[in-house]
Amino acid sequence: MKNRRCFLKSSALSICGAPFISIPENCLNNLNSNEPLVRQREACETFFVRENTPITFNISKSRDNIFPVSLLTEELLPGSIIPVHKHINEDEYFFFLQGSGLITINDTAYPFAQGTTGFVPKDTWHGLKNTGTDKVIFSFGYSPAGFEGFFREIGTPKGQPFKPKSKEEFDAIAKKYGIMFK
Repeated sequence: MKNRRCFLKSSALSICGAPFISIPENCLNNLNSNEPLVRQREACETFFVRENTPITFNISKSRDNIFPVSLLTEELLPGSIIPVHKHINEDEYFFFLQGSGLITINDTAYPFAQGTTGFVPKDTWHGLKNTGTDKVIFSFGYSPAGFEGFFREIGTPKGQPFKPKSKEEFDAIAKKYGIMFK
């Protein structure tokens, strides 16, 4: 249905005297973005980015053809950190489901606990630390979608032996996805 709508819009523009307008990219690549999506946890993909750090892909650009946002879930063991970094191309948002810790944004550390939300605009330094005694579980995502591909490329699919990337491999993937570390 979406494909037909894009075709009709493009055709109407051509008929109305705009013959050189191309079909919008979102019509070609984003065929399902207006379609509902419900996915049970067991149907989601999970990748380990460290041996004990799973990230579950709930909604992703590459799997679901949804470009505006992505949604993931991560688990961090006590004492684990996400190093201070920034995304050049995406805003990031968080919702903490379990555990407690600190989220650092620029030079300010903010405590978080279950129910805390956060938003980090693109090009803003941020990092996270589990300072509690329980596992931190949080949902997070990006707008626009696409950065979740970074975790797919640095990670190992659930069920396979964990294979860390070399520093050179990691740095090349980070550059590809526009992430910088302090």
